[in-house]
Amino acid sequence: MEGKESPMNFILGYARYLLLAGLALFGFGGYLLYQSATGGGIPQESALTKVSGDMVQAALVTVTKKRRRGGESKSHYYELDIKPKTGEALKVRLTSLVPESAVQAMANADVVEIEYDATSSNKDTYEVKGDGKEILSYAQMAKYMQEDADRSSAEAPMMMGGGVLLAIVGGLGMWWRRQRIQAAEAAMA
Repeated sequence: MEGKESPMNFILGYARYLLLAGLALFGFGGYLLYQSATGGGIPQESALTKVSGDMVQAALVTVTKKRRRGGESKSHYYELDIKPKTGEALKVRLTSLVPESAVQAMANADVVEIEYDATSSNKDTYEVKGDGKEILSYAQMAKYMQEDADRSSAEAPMMMGGGVLLAIVGGLGMWWRRQRIQAAEAAMA
């Protein structure tokens, strides 16, 4: 059997990676559950920046990411171009969970007032008023974000269970490897 490595040696050699992968999977599942429990990560209403101006354009943007091993994933969002009364034009994002009729109402309004998160790189929008009427309230947006967080956390318990299983296999593999090394050292001495 020389020249061929047994599967057990292979598993024991990579046990630390199984342990780390298990802990990472467990942590990611916990993060998804935390996002779901905290309302989808929506910022406080008082922390939002308010801007009013003319709606230049509203478009549905599709981002396609190709995977190395084939296939692709797509994500969608609305991109709103706002020309404030003072200052430069502003591009903000609106989740695709918002109904298209609400986006149409924004595009048809003469003056649009938005509240967005200026601290995020995407400049996510959380409240929209058109011609003084509320088109999208903060509460509606919070509901959409919560639904999205709930959807993505649906598989979190299975992910965490798989992470625990991988961590246990990795931990046992490291322990067993350590035992085999100690036995080999004792046999040589």
